[in-house]
Amino acid sequence: MTQSQEVQILGPVDSAFYYVDRPETPMNIGAVTIFDGRIDYEEFFRLVDSRIHQAPIYQKRIVQAALRMGQPTWMFDPDFYVGNHIFNLKLPAPGTDEQLRQLTGALMSSMLDRSKPLWEIYLIEGLTEKRTAVFLKLHHCMVDGLSAVELFSLLLDLTPNYKPGGKKPLFDPSPLPNSPRLLADSVRRDLPHRWQVLNKIGADLAFMGAVFQNKEQRRKMLVGIAHLINDNLRPLRKLPINGENTGHIELAWSQFSLAEVRAIRSEVRASVNDVMLEVLVGGVEAYLRRRGELNEQPFMRALVPVNMRTGDSDSIAGNRISVLPVDLPFGVDDPLEKLRMISEYTRTMKQSSLSNGLDLILTLPSLAPAPAQSWIWGAAPSAFSVIAHTWCTNVAGPQIPLYMLGHQLLNSFGYFPLNPSMGLASVIFSYNQSISLTLVADSGIVTDVLELRSCVEEAYLELRTAAKVQPIEPITFGEPMSNPAPPPPTRPVINPAPAANPAPAAPPPNDPPASSPAAPPSEPITEPLPSADVNTETAAEPTEPDDPPANTDTSDTLTDVQVETRDVETNTDDTAPPAPAPATTPEITVSNDPVAAPAERLKLFSEAWAQAYQRAINRSDAYRKASLRWQAGSLAFVMKAAPTHGFPRATAVLLDLYKGECRAAHNVTVERAIAEAAFVLEGDYDSWIKVLSGRAQPLAMLMRGNLTLKKGAMTRLIPYTQSAQELVNCAHQVPWQG
Repeated sequence: MTQSQEVQILGPVDSAFYYVDRPETPMNIGAVTIFDGRIDYEEFFRLVDSRIHQAPIYQKRIVQAALRMGQPTWMFDPDFYVGNHIFNLKLPAPGTDEQLRQLTGALMSSMLDRSKPLWEIYLIEGLTEKRTAVFLKLHHCMVDGLSAVELFSLLLDLTPNYKPGGKKPLFDPSPLPNSPRLLADSVRRDLPHRWQVLNKIGADLAFMGAVFQNKEQRRKMLVGIAHLINDNLRPLRKLPINGENTGHIELAWSQFSLAEVRAIRSEVRASVNDVMLEVLVGGVEAYLRRRGELNEQPFMRALVPVNMRTGDSDSIAGNRISVLPVDLPFGVDDPLEKLRMISEYTRTMKQSSLSNGLDLILTLPSLAPAPAQSWIWGAAPSAFSVIAHTWCTNVAGPQIPLYMLGHQLLNSFGYFPLNPSMGLASVIFSYNQSISLTLVADSGIVTDVLELRSCVEEAYLELRTAAKVQPIEPITFGEPMSNPAPPPPTRPVINPAPAANPAPAAPPPNDPPASSPAAPPSEPITEPLPSADVNTETAAEPTEPDDPPANTDTSDTLTDVQVETRDVETNTDDTAPPAPAPATTPEITVSNDPVAAPAERLKLFSEAWAQAYQRAINRSDAYRKASLRWQAGSLAFVMKAAPTHGFPRATAVLLDLYKGECRAAHNVTVERAIAEAAFVLEGDYDSWIKVLSGRAQPLAMLMRGNLTLKKGAMTRLIPYTQSAQELVNCAHQVPWQG
């Protein structure tokens, strides 16, 4: 058997990113990540090679019929070899952060090769303080910011204890079709694709109609429209950060304490994103004033991407991004007053549902004939340049330390492509209680990005001073304490387990019951934006360094950077079973007896499934060892209603877990789960299917918001990351059906 030949037409927004990709504005997205210690290239190669199949999009390339007569389409690349995408670089001595900054800017400035899957990863050695950098470079038509985080999570672990993966599944795709066959296939697929687009447009129109029928929502939308009209009575003047792109891109990043940012925002009831937008516009204004380049334009308009993903498995695949225009004022001397103005503006725009209308507009070009779409999308960036000055996107990362090959991830700085005529874009990214702001600049337009970075850092200090916030070190999460503080008293949890699987004796009365976290440990600690997750891909905050985050000594050059690619022996086994094709309802059966009849499949989250799950947990030595200190309270899994899959209403499973034992497990109502559990993890049907079948890592699902912690403090779960993973592994052992 061969790997499933999944073929997928690019979605509307993906097509836009594909068509506007040019040498002057390469559509690259990714991150600069820094790890402690020296990472061996061959081990890194094997890690990527053993895990990349978990995200099949990275084994696909784009094909399109001649003369663009068909839609651009993802197909598995029969020539895919991971060695064509992983590169080994070494910085010349001394290996400063400034050298890394220059190198990554140069790497980002080139387009990706369209004859193969559109991604590259660079392992960069030679950094000072025995550090190693990993540079991810992905085409924006493959992923949005949140999806890029999900990819990177495939390479990361929750603990320093790295376990090598097993054999890879067989990868044996069919050859790519020849030109006549490709054209015929494109015509055949085009009609269903257009029907899917029409369904989406119909759903969007129905949503907008519902908004106008609701008095309060209608008022909010009209207020948002009034803002747009009022701010566009006169043509938008260009700022000196706009101009003709050269394709020479530079990066510069700064880090701040997330605890400080939260303290600042509380002064005016703003969001974390509002604080970072104030810092950005304050830095840009200071930069332009310092250079005598500030004109009469009273504000800087930033386009903020909004994540429009709905979790509907039947929706159009790929990026689902809309935008919100946010006007950031110049000429306001009081930083707190400026923050209030920004907060009020963003709150109004978020509540207006305008992002849904813009999402509808961005979908319409997909109804045009395929040859016309390249022309339409080619002209679209010019429209964006007329209505805005810059882009600012926010990505939420995990708020706990992550590891790769046993090395801790110290820093992560995202980057984003530039729109034609825009010389500046910004990425806010949060990780491990720190928040970073990365400036992406075209050096032909923004000629001194390091000076701009200094202005941004000064703007942050001015805002922190105005808010009377003292320096705060980021929270550090270490190993669990030997005697963790008992949780607050809760109601009795559940009845004892059935006699068929006796539960251990109850603990002494003074010893509180507990349950072990089944959820991956990291939930983005950021403000979700109403009506659509602002991709304001919301940021994680950085610790505030005493020194600037990068050495600004520009005397270091990159002329001696060593580039190396090597063939590394991998663990591919041609006799390995093929990669399982994704199924609507995966079925997992476990038996130690090769001739035993398959175990009965149990309805997911039913009482019988809960009892079987309890037995699987109590059979697991790995879970018991990882959870001996767990005394934090009971845990509940909540599944949202999914009528098409046999779940007409939301349901839950409540687990009474205590010191490595599952004392009871029951199917309960959502109301009871929320009332009795110390921790409640909620997700939709598709998300639970992916987690419980092992097709998605819980951490990635939490980072993307597919799973959410509805009750309980994430800080109390963080010391038990291994316990969480083992609890999920136990679920893999239970035969079930949807």
